[in-house]
Amino acid sequence: MRLCLIIALVLASPANAQPFSKSMAECGGLYAFARAHVESPDAVALLEFGQAKWINAAIVQSQSEGVSDPATYVEATMTAKYQEWTDKGALAVFSEEFGDWMDYCRAFGRAQGIALLPD
Repeated sequence: MRLCLIIALVLASPANAQPFSKSMAECGGLYAFARAHVESPDAVALLEFGQAKWINAAIVQSQSEGVSDPATYVEATMTAKYQEWTDKGALAVFSEEFGDWMDYCRAFGRAQGIALLPD
C-alpha cells in the first residue's frame, strides 16, 4: 500500500493535484481523527499541536490561493476528512492505510517547513 501511495503522489501532475491548502486541511482532519482515538496524554498533546499547525498552515495557504473565506474552507475540508475516517470506524486508526496517510502528512509537513512537533 505504501508503494502505491508513493507512486500515486509521484505521478500526480501539478495540473491534477489539489491545492496545498486542501491537503493541509485534510492532514488536520487526520490528526483530529487520530487524537479522538488515543488515551495517552502525551499523544493527545502531540496530535493537538500538529492539528493546530495544520489548521494555521491551511488558512495561510488558502489565503494565498485566493480562497474568499479561508477559515470556513479549512474547517469544512478538515471536518469532511475527519468524517471520512470516522465512517471507517474507530479501528481504522490502526490500519495500514491510515498509517500511510499519516506518513504522507508528516513528509508533506517537512517539505512545507511545518514543524509538527513542539521544540
